[in-house]
Amino acid sequence: MERSIVSRGKTVEQAIDRALTLLEASKQQVSIEIIDEENKGLLGFNVRPAVVKVTLMQESPDHAVTDETGRASSSVHPASLSNASEQESPGLTASRQQLSVLDAGQSPASAANTNPSSSKQKAASPVQDGQIWIEGGEMRVRIFPGGSLPKLDAFKSGDVLINGQPLLAGQTAEIGEFDHVEIALTEELREPLWQIQVEPKAMQASVHVEPGSHIRRYLLDTEPESRLMLRVGQRREILPIEPARIVEQLTMLGVVYGIDQEAIARACRASEPGEYIVARGTEPIPGVDGMFELRADTEAKKVQPKLRQDGTIDYRETREFPSVGEGDLIGVVRPAEPGQDGIDVFGRSVAAPPVRQVQILAGKDVTLSDDGLQAIAQRAGMPTQVKQGYHIKLSIVPKLMQSGDINLSTGNIHFLGDVEISGAVQDTMQVEAEGNIHIRGNINMANIVAGQSLIVNANVISSQVVVGQMYLFYGQIAPLLQSIAEQCELLKAAIRQVSSASAFKLDDMDEHGLAPLFKVLFQGRFRGMHEVLQRMVKLKEQYAQLPGDDWKRYYDELQRGFLTGESSHFRTADDLESFIRRTRYLYSVVVVPAMEQIFARLHHVQNSHVRCGGNLIIEKGCYNAHLFCEGHLQADGTLRGGTYHAVGGMTIQEAGSPGTGSTSLHVGAKSVIRAKKILAGTTIHVGERIHQFTKDMEHVVVRINSDNEFVWHGE
Repeated sequence: MERSIVSRGKTVEQAIDRALTLLEASKQQVSIEIIDEENKGLLGFNVRPAVVKVTLMQESPDHAVTDETGRASSSVHPASLSNASEQESPGLTASRQQLSVLDAGQSPASAANTNPSSSKQKAASPVQDGQIWIEGGEMRVRIFPGGSLPKLDAFKSGDVLINGQPLLAGQTAEIGEFDHVEIALTEELREPLWQIQVEPKAMQASVHVEPGSHIRRYLLDTEPESRLMLRVGQRREILPIEPARIVEQLTMLGVVYGIDQEAIARACRASEPGEYIVARGTEPIPGVDGMFELRADTEAKKVQPKLRQDGTIDYRETREFPSVGEGDLIGVVRPAEPGQDGIDVFGRSVAAPPVRQVQILAGKDVTLSDDGLQAIAQRAGMPTQVKQGYHIKLSIVPKLMQSGDINLSTGNIHFLGDVEISGAVQDTMQVEAEGNIHIRGNINMANIVAGQSLIVNANVISSQVVVGQMYLFYGQIAPLLQSIAEQCELLKAAIRQVSSASAFKLDDMDEHGLAPLFKVLFQGRFRGMHEVLQRMVKLKEQYAQLPGDDWKRYYDELQRGFLTGESSHFRTADDLESFIRRTRYLYSVVVVPAMEQIFARLHHVQNSHVRCGGNLIIEKGCYNAHLFCEGHLQADGTLRGGTYHAVGGMTIQEAGSPGTGSTSLHVGAKSVIRAKKILAGTTIHVGERIHQFTKDMEHVVVRINSDNEFVWHGE
């Protein structure tokens, strides 16, 4: 009976040798049919094994057969062939492992037990292809006789080696009996990185962590297939940091206070990059500066402005002329409360900010308690306070009552306190008071100067009115003082630089001071400073009666130091230091003046000039007037012709003159104009932006935004 085996191999000879081994026969005992010759392919592609059919010509399979050399050939039982054909070989994990594959001549179905005496044989089973899969992280294969070899696809160049040769990404190789398969599953180990930083103020220390990790890769299980694409999974293990290492580094840096062990533990276990505060100092607690509290009945008379139904504000409801009686308590000093020192992370003490005490100076008709903390009125009148830094001077201002008109028979009035006039102020007359002025009649072609507030119940006609001129002076001189202080600091550096130059003439400096150098600098880089100094001189001329002794000394030093032309009493850059200190002191006096009592309330204004250091209220209207106020302008009537300036914005009923363009409204860049009606031809100025109305508009709200563009609301 003939027995045949279809065998595969890399070459024809290898396929024949496999078949002869299974048949335990020599080439002389078999007939050989080459079904397909091998194809090595190009660059590993289209590889094809050799296929041969080997037939044993032998009648009795139960007797031994001798080959040409006389070697005995063992009989092969079909059952053993069946078992051999279905044998599984364990695969490779991440380490190198030999893959054993058995190529059988028969399928398991055709290798079943057969009775030699039977007249019939069972039909041969159909040929099955080999299978390959991953189970439990290991590669397994099954090879069936006559079937094709299973295939393995490379997933990455160099990660799969067959017989020591790497497969390129995308290549496919057949796995045969004697192939040696090695799969390289790399591991990644990254050590954790960390760094401690202490902030400049040493109030906290933090550690920045970049976590370390150990990545382990493994083969994912697959189902048996004739072609396998390896799939790889991975596990990431976080490598923790030893907390003792961070504590040791903190100690080396000198960080000994406020160490947070829990934060250190969190940083050491971090799975993502981050920053952890591992030590905190104790911040110093600021104290409270001393302050002066008014206790007089004046506070009971002070009410907040009321909001009308149309959205405008009624400033007539503000405090006018507060007063106290003899022996009344004016106010008390609240002593400063010192703060608490802190501790930084190095264990050093951090001082709390210093606090400042308020000092009360007793002025006219004011006495102080023995401890200097209480101020008491010695006579009836209005308490006033003048603040200069943390010094407060309290005085009681009396009130002058004038019945009837102010005219030639009464003469002009110059009074340190308040003035109340029941009649009118006639032509060419002047009323000047450092406090408040209340005039019940008209002001006609007169001059009125009020130190704090002015109320006029009738008309202001062809007159000059100034209210709160000290604060007007402060408002104009404050930016000039700030500019001078800044420019003088730069001027010091420039003087030192020029003085070190060899071309600088020391003799000129000894004889004329810094005047020659100022002359050169004022024509170049410091031209703007020279312009500011000239504006200071003009401001002094405008407010000739205002500056006291401090201002007179300051102006004298400014004049002799910078503006005499030929000489200067400044000899070196250090000489400017004391001048800079005086400039900053005066700036601190004027920068935040107490303006709550500065206001004017007028009934009607015609052909007059009015300047007010606070809010200005016009009850009925204005005609061809020129108004300027540092605060808010409220006009409940009509503004016909003239110019109207309000730094803090304006709320008006109606503005403009029919058929003319003679009315102009001006507000600050951050302020708003609100008007119930604005007539055509009226011009508005918001900051540096200008607009003229070409038609009548109602319910107008105008401002400029951050892009210096007009924002409108109106009908």
